[in-house]
Amino acid sequence: MKSIKILFITIITSIVLTGCWDSVEINKREYIFAVGIDKNAKNLTFTSEIPKINEGSEEQRLVYTKDCINFADFYATSYLHSEKVISDRLMQVIVLGEDLARDSEAVKRIFDEIQRSPQMNRRVKICIAKGKAQDIINTEIPHNPIVGRFLSEMLIKLKRESYQDIYTFDEAILDLGKTGNAMIPVVEINDKSLKVERAGVFKEYELIGFLEPEEVSSIMVLLNPSKATIRNVNITVEDTNVSLGAVDITMTKKMDLSNDKLKVDYYVTLYSYIDSFIIGSNKLEDQSYLNKIKEEATKNILMVSKKTLDKLQNSYRADLLKIKEDLYKYHKQDYEKIADKYDEIFEAADINIHLDMVIKSTGLVK
Repeated sequence: MKSIKILFITIITSIVLTGCWDSVEINKREYIFAVGIDKNAKNLTFTSEIPKINEGSEEQRLVYTKDCINFADFYATSYLHSEKVISDRLMQVIVLGEDLARDSEAVKRIFDEIQRSPQMNRRVKICIAKGKAQDIINTEIPHNPIVGRFLSEMLIKLKRESYQDIYTFDEAILDLGKTGNAMIPVVEINDKSLKVERAGVFKEYELIGFLEPEEVSSIMVLLNPSKATIRNVNITVEDTNVSLGAVDITMTKKMDLSNDKLKVDYYVTLYSYIDSFIIGSNKLEDQSYLNKIKEEATKNILMVSKKTLDKLQNSYRADLLKIKEDLYKYHKQDYEKIADKYDEIFEAADINIHLDMVIKSTGLVK
């Protein structure tokens, strides 16, 4: 009899503990996939994307736009204007409008709310709109109508292939906290779709400028050469167009900090192959011609690299190369002496890129 009582109590307890008393059926919820946030004359404009559930095979979505003070106000207003429960547990992307991103106080408030949220995924992806975030969310993409999913998949691909350095909120907040700088992807409208090629430079939670695709590529090579993806190098040698593809990149780095003078040398070796030439031409069999290709390609890459360094040091004073982090790790005593004036040290630093190009193959046909 005692065993039966214990079994009965165990069963009842299991039912009580596993029961979801506040559960809501999936068709009674609205799951936000993407949110765009813009500044308006008074507060903020939130534009949310909600995929329709169980409404046929064709993918559809709802887009709501509301003027609110903050995230909490946005959720409260949405709750009162819908018969369904609003949930951000499946949120894929947050898009910050360009005007908002240039307001450091507004960015800090939004980041603080994301950190405090008990249910929002801290791995939610984040990007900057070139223009208004509302326009990005409202974009109708014929082959992939859910903007939140489209951007999520795009950002994952760019991160995986090392075209971009940051794509989640956690990564952005970590870099801003550690170094004060971050490079965040920029999304733009491209015909009837969206593209992510450029990056926004953030310093102390404020968007201070943009980097072009080739500049982003230069930075990624110096940050993670073994994984960085470099675009084909297109040059002209003796009136002939030549395209080189990258096979592998290796790099060593030398740093010296003494008497408030910082010197950093990057020694990069780029292994490449001829990706495009002229069929029937024997020029590639001439070593002197190959040397000209190497010289022109090296000059082309270094020109972009020097332009990028100049922009980081003089225009933005933003150490996106994470030199500060390396100094702290490997030269801590020297770094602590200049920590309070690092921006000035970085701006005046002697940073050099030494590039050696190796053409491993002149093509797969020959």
